[in-house]
Amino acid sequence: MPWGWSSSSLPVSNEAGSAWPRYEAQYLKDALQSDVHKYNTNGLDAVEKQVYLDKVTSLYKQEADELLKTEFEQWLQGRHAANIENEVYENVDGKPVRKWVFRSKAAEDEHGGSKVGQARAGWKHTPWGSASLTHLPGVREYLRGGEQSAIDDDLQMQLLAEFGPQNVEEAFKYFKHWVKGRPLSDAAPLAPKPALEMGQRSDFGRQLPNRMHAYVSDPSDRQPHVYAADHNAETAAVDDAIPSTTTAEDESITQAKGLRAELEASLRDDEARIGDIEQVVEEHNDAVHEAGAQAVRRMAD
Repeated sequence: MPWGWSSSSLPVSNEAGSAWPRYEAQYLKDALQSDVHKYNTNGLDAVEKQVYLDKVTSLYKQEADELLKTEFEQWLQGRHAANIENEVYENVDGKPVRKWVFRSKAAEDEHGGSKVGQARAGWKHTPWGSASLTHLPGVREYLRGGEQSAIDDDLQMQLLAEFGPQNVEEAFKYFKHWVKGRPLSDAAPLAPKPALEMGQRSDFGRQLPNRMHAYVSDPSDRQPHVYAADHNAETAAVDDAIPSTTTAEDESITQAKGLRAELEASLRDDEARIGDIEQVVEEHNDAVHEAGAQAVRRMAD
């Protein structure tokens, strides 16, 4: 990293400025499998390879930081794999769990029970696709600053190559980069960037992405069979979560639901029959009352 980039160059350094252990570990795993740049172990036997990789991976955390910054900038521009793949967010134990926030028909089960506060399955983290986020305050300035810095640094290196060093400091930089070929980065490269689609960039002013305002996540709930009142409803949409019920308990719940439906149907039938009986009794009472009234009228005559 010859240009001195650090996590503090991110817009929110205390939050997004450094990679987390799982990201660093995944980067190290990918780097060890990449066999490029300094991770190229051609010509080494098993023992030599182990010793070599043990030494060259000492700075993998800084490299993961650099990779995270690169991914973030690609995502802001709509060029990251996440922009293309339109993935559904998976609630894996240990990650932030996406939950239902607002009351709506989509957040209700078939009985009308609200799932607000419970884990939500089916949400997509980047539903706006390849649209950029350059309409957000500060994004253009951040991206422009990084691009301009890279252009300025490259210009200085090209002028150094064109005119040669003018002092001992420039001579060392010249020897280091142009003679010995010090790379711009030792980080393992990313996969090729997906191509931008025409009309997806916000080139003039603070234009909104074409599809962000819709924010459609389909399907919004991949577990419509989970009822809000179920014992394990709060964690039902969390992958790898410890289930709060056993298989036997789940079967018992299913049977109870079926029995409840049968009882409710039977109760509705009973209520209908009771209504019919009450109507017959009421008609009978009316008839008896009318007959008595007629007998009284006859006696009066």
